[in-house]
Amino acid sequence: MKIIYIFSVLLVLITFSNRSYNIGDPGFFIPVIIAALGIGIAGVYVFGDNMRLYTNLHFVSYILTVGFAFVAVVGVHIEGSSRSYGFPVQWFFYYPPTGSVSLNLLGFLFNFFLIYFFLRLLKRTLRYFSGNVGKQISV
Repeated sequence: MKIIYIFSVLLVLITFSNRSYNIGDPGFFIPVIIAALGIGIAGVYVFGDNMRLYTNLHFVSYILTVGFAFVAVVGVHIEGSSRSYGFPVQWFFYYPPTGSVSLNLLGFLFNFFLIYFFLRLLKRTLRYFSGNVGKQISV
């Protein structure tokens, strides 16, 4: 089941990146957001044992990776007529003259794992400090 999921996601990404789009049109973002959420939720159910989406770090990392790409201050980089999206590594590229879109899978994976490890470190830190509340620190 996991192999089928991975191949189907790659097939969707390949199909998506071989077409022309107008990303300024709301008709672009709504289906992309729905498809991205569907892929993320399906991935949680295929790979995860924790089905609570808000506590699943993989799902939260996925949503933040996709979300950071389209935050105007952080994730959008404009060079000439082309735009690249993603933070810290650009993984979504749009070329307005032709309307073509390309995806950098390695950049997406790098961002995903960077955010995942940051969230995991944050979770451990919060768990450590919440466990030591009220305890006196001995020197």
